[in-house]
Parts: sequence; structure tokens; C-alpha cells
Amino acid sequence: MDTSFRKTSLVSLQIGLLLIAAVLFLLYMPDLGNVTIEGALLIALALFISLFAGLRAGLFTALVILFLFGSLYFWNLFFRPTDQMFLFSEATLLQFGVWLIVFVILSGSVYTHINQLNRLNLSLQDKVRRLVSIDEETGLDNKERFELELQLEINRTNRHGESFTVLLYQIDYFTEFKRLYGNEEATRFLTFFSERLHQSTRTTDKKFRLSTEEFALILPYASESDMMIILNRFRQLIGDYELSNGKTVSFTNHIAHYTVTKEAKIESPDDVLGLLRNELKSYAL
Repeated sequence: MDTSFRKTSLVSLQIGLLLIAAVLFLLYMPDLGNVTIEGALLIALALFISLFAGLRAGLFTALVILFLFGSLYFWNLFFRPTDQMFLFSEATLLQFGVWLIVFVILSGSVYTHINQLNRLNLSLQDKVRRLVSIDEETGLDNKERFELELQLEINRTNRHGESFTVLLYQIDYFTEFKRLYGNEEATRFLTFFSERLHQSTRTTDKKFRLSTEEFALILPYASESDMMIILNRFRQLIGDYELSNGKTVSFTNHIAHYTVTKEAKIESPDDVLGLLRNELKSYAL
């Protein structure tokens, strides 16, 4: 928050300096003779390019403009009759160039700091999204929280050798159910499902919703020998579900599990999810 405030203040200061420079330029604009208006318009062009495309683009534009005005100066110096006034003098050209560079640097700096502020805001939004770890429909933790907790368990296992099991639970055709019966009935079912899920698990088990149809559990200290009982319990988790209109709908599911041990050399949540989803695909086939 403090960094964002400082950057916002810096951008405001630079915009203020840019406005002051614009006012001073209008008051003390160098007289370029017949091309004074064109010179002012070209400075405005360089300013906007630098402001919306960055300092590098602005400096390139300034270089082109100075080349054009320098060429015009030397053309007048060598080809106009000596008894006529030049369009502008060397001092005027120098003054014009200084104003041009000042506007380009100020506007390019504003562009740079606004981009930095935007990136900072996007980063903060991403952090907030990750910190808000609750799925609104079920009250379970979300995918970001799952990946964080899974990584912590993987690290603990690799350090201390204590195994744990990850279970992936997929409700078949829930998306179609939601489309057919509507959001209200889908929310009612999810409330029912999450209650059954809490009743069928230990308080130490961590429960997550990864997507519309996909749920995951981290079961600490659960070994392969325990899984037959656990899997049978989860296969019967939903059974027949009674709709609000009194009709009954039967849900099917697919379940995959993987026990993480130190010997498995698992390093990241993606490794575990890849194994679990491959197992679900093999069941589907």
C-alpha cells in the first residue's frame, strides 16, 4: 500500500511538472518564424507519442523532428539570399530542441511510472485473489489455497518422510445439471454436497473446490492401506439427490487418489494433479 501511494504521488508530481512546462512553453515559445505553428504542433506530437508509447519512442520522434529542423536551418543558411532573414537562428533552434527534449523526458517518465503503477496494481489484485481462499458456493477452500497447502505438505513429506494422500473427486455431469435445473438448484445441491463432505471427513482433512465439477482433499497421515475404506465412503457420498420439486436425481462420480511419499520424489502440486487427472482419464476410458 505504501509503495503504491508513493508511486501515485510521483506520477501526480510528474504530471504537475508536465503541465507547468506546457504553460511556460506557451508563454516563452521560441519564434521559429514561418514555421512556429508547425514547430509547436511537432512538439505536441512528440509529447503524445512519448506519453502513450514510452520514452524510447518519444526520443526517436524528437530525433526525427530535430533532424528536419536542422536540415531546414542549413538549407536556409546555404540557399537563401544573404539579404533575407533566416527563418530562425541557431539560438532559436537550440531553444526549440531543449523544449522538445524536456517535454519528451517528462512525458516518457509519466508513461514509465504509470506502467509501473499498473503492474503493481495487477500484482496486488493477484495477491488479494490468492488470499481470498474461499469458494463462495460451497464454503470450501479454492484452487489457489489447495496448491499452497499441497506444496506445504509435499515439503513436509520430503523433509520428514511422513506420507499423505491426495484425493480428487469429480461429480459427473454437474455442469449439465446446473444448465438443466438452474443456478438456484445447483447452489442447493452444492450446499448439500459440502455438508455431506464435512460429515464424511476428519477435521484434519483439508477440503477444496478446484473447478465446477472437481473437488480435492488432502488427507494427512492417510496411507494406501486406509484408502479402500475411504474410497468406498466417498463413492456413496451423494447417492440419490432429492430436488426441491420432490424429484430424485442420481449422481455418479469418478475418484482418483495418490499417496505422496518421500521416495516418490514429488516436487510440486502440478506433479500430483497430473497423476490424478491421468488416473481419472483412465477410468473414463
